[in-house]
Amino acid sequence: MTENKGSSQPKKNNNGKSNGKKNRNVKRTIIKIIGFMIIAFFVLLLLGILLFAYYAWKAPAFSESKLDDPIPAKIYDKNGELVKTLDNGQRHEHVNIKDVPKDMKNAVLATEDNRFYQHGALDYKRLFGAIGKNLTGGFGSQGASTLTQQVVKDSFLTQQKSIGRKAQEAYLSYRLEQEYSKDEIFQVYMNKIYYSDGVTGIKAAAKYYFNKDMKDLNLAEEAYLAGLPQVPNLYNIYNNPKEANNRKDTVLYLMHKHNRINDKQYADAKKIDLKANLVERTKKERQVTGNEKNPEYDSYVNFVQSELMNNKYFKDKNLGSVLQSGIKIYTNMDKDVQQTLQDRINNGSFYKNEDQQVGATILDSKTGGLVAISGGRNYKNVVERNQATDPHPTGSSLKPFLAYGPAIENMKWSTNHAVQDESSYWVDGSQFKNYDTKSHGTVSIYDALRQSFNIPALKTWQQVKSQAGNDAPQKFASKLGLDYSGKIGPSEVLGGSSSEFSPTQLASAFAAIANGGTYNNAHSIQKVVTHEGDTIEYEHTSHKAMKDYTSYMLAEILKGTFKAYGSAYGHGVSGVNMGAKTGTGTYGQEIYEKYNLPDNAAKDVWINGFSPEYTMSVWMGFNKVKQYGTNSFIGHSEQEYPQYLYEDVMSSISSKDGEDFKKPNDVQGSSPDSLSVSGHSDNNTTNRSVHGSSDTSSSSNGGSNSASSRNSSNSSNGASQGNSGNTFTRLFNLNSIFDYKVS
Repeated sequence: MTENKGSSQPKKNNNGKSNGKKNRNVKRTIIKIIGFMIIAFFVLLLLGILLFAYYAWKAPAFSESKLDDPIPAKIYDKNGELVKTLDNGQRHEHVNIKDVPKDMKNAVLATEDNRFYQHGALDYKRLFGAIGKNLTGGFGSQGASTLTQQVVKDSFLTQQKSIGRKAQEAYLSYRLEQEYSKDEIFQVYMNKIYYSDGVTGIKAAAKYYFNKDMKDLNLAEEAYLAGLPQVPNLYNIYNNPKEANNRKDTVLYLMHKHNRINDKQYADAKKIDLKANLVERTKKERQVTGNEKNPEYDSYVNFVQSELMNNKYFKDKNLGSVLQSGIKIYTNMDKDVQQTLQDRINNGSFYKNEDQQVGATILDSKTGGLVAISGGRNYKNVVERNQATDPHPTGSSLKPFLAYGPAIENMKWSTNHAVQDESSYWVDGSQFKNYDTKSHGTVSIYDALRQSFNIPALKTWQQVKSQAGNDAPQKFASKLGLDYSGKIGPSEVLGGSSSEFSPTQLASAFAAIANGGTYNNAHSIQKVVTHEGDTIEYEHTSHKAMKDYTSYMLAEILKGTFKAYGSAYGHGVSGVNMGAKTGTGTYGQEIYEKYNLPDNAAKDVWINGFSPEYTMSVWMGFNKVKQYGTNSFIGHSEQEYPQYLYEDVMSSISSKDGEDFKKPNDVQGSSPDSLSVSGHSDNNTTNRSVHGSSDTSSSSNGGSNSASSRNSSNSSNGASQGNSGNTFTRLFNLNSIFDYKVS
């Protein structure tokens, strides 16, 4: 028995040892887990600190100037003269903290940051409370930004929501509180806050809504103005009086809750009708219509605004904020030319009716600098579309770039290269015709282009594709900023289908012809100087787009546009050597049939002219067809309107010094109609002069190619042709054109 008892004892001991070993293993595991968690915590903490340090390092520079009141941008012309101050319609008055009434101050604090004077840059008590609310009520249910953080966000940062921006906000808030007192920060806030309807700052808001100085506001009005900025458009009393009154009551409740007003003040203020002292304002009075002075500059300002934000310096910044940051914008504007252009467009008699639109761009031919621009008659920035930057069907304006330019560039055609014209011509299942439906026989490209015949242009385009490569026309156009997303067909060559570009784009392309083949995209800004004094340089696209011989020969051909039988004959300017290409765009065949429009009816008419000094592109036309087609088209005689505008403006602004396009060494010949590329013999030429009417295209199948382009021209025997130097004669005949009515 003893032996049996003894023999069983080791089993008990083994079990005890085993249990003890298990307990020790569990303890070691727990210790390891806790140790790992501690290490992980410190690693995450270190990573968090490093990440915060990175974002702080990447934060915008702390600049005192950015804490100042909004400072409108200023625009200067090419001579450094101030032409426009962009206050952006802002209604603003500066207020000093000592002039803010106690109740007004209490209303803001109770609403936005009740413990502002007790906490630092961040309110940790409020922060942790917000975290709890967000966890229980959903993220975004409560914010925790202090007044200091709001000032930092509005002054230095974008509205983008991200961890990085919040970290930068926290860092800059600490910086701000180190360098400014609480009263100074509060003053900045009261001057920067937005109150809807273009009103910035509490002082301006009191006058705008109630026509009062701040000291004369009652408690209800103070409460409303304190609560309005949180969602200004929603709480705008003119738009939503019920929401405005509810917001006022909410602020009064918060003031009472935080013991900033007593029971009687709270009860009395709730009874006050906000509308009692509200200034009645019409919709027109409420419009943010700033920058109304000097409206002749509005089109230029519109272009500057579109170009301004393309610089990487302003990446992720808001245009409105940039325009209120005190920047100085130095431009290529010639203010005299800008005034002349807009005046002529506003007051000239170049229009069939009020529905007819116009857009025009003038560039420095040598640099591509935007000298002047007009987005339309009596153009107002933002309110209206800028017709000078909007695309329109180009008509035959593109023949130099899709047909003849590529032919000269790639195949070295001479200006008297012969092409066989026909009365009609089929391409890709569509029939195209010249304007007069006639064949002009064997024609030189000199006569074909300046008189704008259709069939020779199509044949030239086809030969270019065949001999220089299928994409040769597209490549040539692309170098001039005229990009196509799809295939170029015959309709595109004649300015229909997808051949839609703006006057600004076409001006840049034609300026390359005037500039020896170097393309410069239209650009308005030379440089921007920030309020801190930093200079931001603006670059633009500039490259060689065509050979010297191509640009010169095109220029000499297009000078013929102003000579007898040319499509702009009679509209030259004495003392100015210039070339041009006209163009006409039409409606689709279905529109002509639907509204029974005359065959010579046009939707879009162009002239794209250039001299060694200026390049000017003018479009006129209609953006839509009115019911029954009434007043929605231009008749044949009325298609000269852009030419009259062009002549009028160019005559006023040009130097008239006789400067001509410089002939390069790679061109031989003395007459424009017999120029050739040096060292290259063109075996297919003609000396035959052709006198015809400029053309249009028409399709017999009624498809998208139908009536793709009608180019205007003057008849050789028309009274309006006259002598190009006889201004009075042409003005007399112009009056007869204006009286012309299409039957």
